[in-house]
Amino acid sequence: MLGRKELDKLNLRKQALLLESSLNRAVLQADIHRLRSATIWARGASSVSRQLAPWLTLLAPVAGFLVARRVRRSRSWFGRIVTAAKWAGPLYGLWKRFAPAGHEAQPENPTV
Repeated sequence: MLGRKELDKLNLRKQALLLESSLNRAVLQADIHRLRSATIWARGASSVSRQLAPWLTLLAPVAGFLVARRVRRSRSWFGRIVTAAKWAGPLYGLWKRFAPAGHEAQPENPTV
């Protein structure tokens, strides 16, 4: 059997370990809070990128086309306007295809 002195020593060690554990737990919670606040911008950035994904898939080829056209520029402004007019129809069709369907005009007084 253990003597009273040894039991007191073990109880004191137990209390010290419990206090150390509580301190470590508080430090860990503070670190988690600091990490969450430091990375909150990532959630916003990922939601913006999800919202822009359909537009980016549409605009990336257009940007590539425009860069390629920049290399072989037409000689006059009229040629550029004609080229833009040729592309306006197909681009408008793509835009209508990717546009959300819920943005149509609603009648002001619907009949019941």
